[in-house]
Amino acid sequence: MAALRNGRLPLATALVGLLGGLTAAGGAAATASSAPQRSTPRAGVPASPRLGDLLTYDYDIARSGDDPADPAIAGLSAAARWDRHLDGGVYAEPLLDAGSAYVATENDTLYALNARSGALRWSLHLGTAVSGSVLHSTPTAGCGDIAPLGITGTPAIDPANNELFVVGEVELGGHANWRYIRHELFAVSLTSHRVLWKRRVDPPGGNNPNRYYIGAEQQRSALTVANGHLYVELGGLYGDCGQYHGFVVALPESGSGALQSYQVASAREGAIWATSGATVAPGGDLYVATGNGASSSATDFDEGNSVIALSPSLSRLGVWAPANWVQLNDDDWDLGSGGPVQIPGTSRLFVAGKPASNGSVGYLLDEQHLGGVGGPAFTGALCASGGVYGAPAVDPTAAGVLVFAPCGSGTTAVRVAGASFHLAWRQSSGAANGPPILAGGLVFALDWNGGALYAMSPTSGRVVLSRPTDALEHFATPAVGDSMLLVPTQSGVEGFRALG
Repeated sequence: MAALRNGRLPLATALVGLLGGLTAAGGAAATASSAPQRSTPRAGVPASPRLGDLLTYDYDIARSGDDPADPAIAGLSAAARWDRHLDGGVYAEPLLDAGSAYVATENDTLYALNARSGALRWSLHLGTAVSGSVLHSTPTAGCGDIAPLGITGTPAIDPANNELFVVGEVELGGHANWRYIRHELFAVSLTSHRVLWKRRVDPPGGNNPNRYYIGAEQQRSALTVANGHLYVELGGLYGDCGQYHGFVVALPESGSGALQSYQVASAREGAIWATSGATVAPGGDLYVATGNGASSSATDFDEGNSVIALSPSLSRLGVWAPANWVQLNDDDWDLGSGGPVQIPGTSRLFVAGKPASNGSVGYLLDEQHLGGVGGPAFTGALCASGGVYGAPAVDPTAAGVLVFAPCGSGTTAVRVAGASFHLAWRQSSGAANGPPILAGGLVFALDWNGGALYAMSPTSGRVVLSRPTDALEHFATPAVGDSMLLVPTQSGVEGFRALG
């Protein structure tokens, strides 16, 4: 292949087409020399400034996991104040807005609950979730660990228009047939509690054996609202079966206009599946991490196990991959099991994924100069065992920013200073392997293997309290707001009272 120049391939793989009925990509490819420059600042969903709000995954589109408004938390109720059973498992982080908790299930239902009591305010069933038998009948797609498959990625709220956006996997018209599987994006009014519009977000060319099968794609990452657009990531099913690609899809927030998509260059795979979705820089550019690709040749770089920078219109701006990306591809050591996060006040990105032959490591990158394959990056030891699954959180107020990583062995913190980092602490007891958040002066994270919630000191990792929970889905992320801590579970959601 042609050499990388400043982290760019000679041909961009951004695809542009109209939604519905298209079978081939449109739009022109851009050369490296004509690739878009860094964008100027644009508006996105802000960090939640109001007490009790959580409007997008991890509080902001930088995916910091830092609750900026809620007061100090001294403790939690001894047991869940309420436990609401819903019609399916919950993988998405609950959202909080104006006293309501919004929870989405794998049965394609959106619930609005009273955040303090758990009482049902309203619900909206958005479609027929895809059964395991229909999903597995898709050609080449005989794997997956979620059934039925409905809403997996965390929705997002636009407070300016009082609208919630959510992506569900549906069987069109109730047809129990793989040919009718679709990914649909719904805009829901939080005033009228009705669907304002819906759009299919499958990229062009689906159900073509030379391209990809819709049923082999899974939408696990959080939805992103930024730059006047909605961004959706797609990856594969658990087990990496089937003909699928990693995609980023975008459409205007109004729901009208062209669908744009970026396809990871790999012949197949290259999933974008971390819970956090895209990380958005202050200027509006997006960063995503990918899983293993199909290439086993160092001369055929395919964007597997990479961090990719995209413009708001999904043109590729840069890429980085570790020098051992081929081995990561071959051994299914996804870098993209954890999404990249920004280090506040710097141009640095932190990213970490599954453990590899060199152990569990994290990487610190320069987001303005990703550097291509084997480009400059600080590499440091991270997890005691296991890897990172889901988004880290960051503490921008600590001297030399702390990054809290969801390691399989338990929450682990590293301290970033300049262009490097070093281990700060490991969780003092227990093994909270879920994505952490920082709220009320404590780090909260879930053990989705053991069904437990932990709260830790952000400076030492000492566990200050723990609570048993109902059984949890993989990569479950808690939410804090409105004096409550919410836990998404396999049966619904639990609410613990936060004590001041």
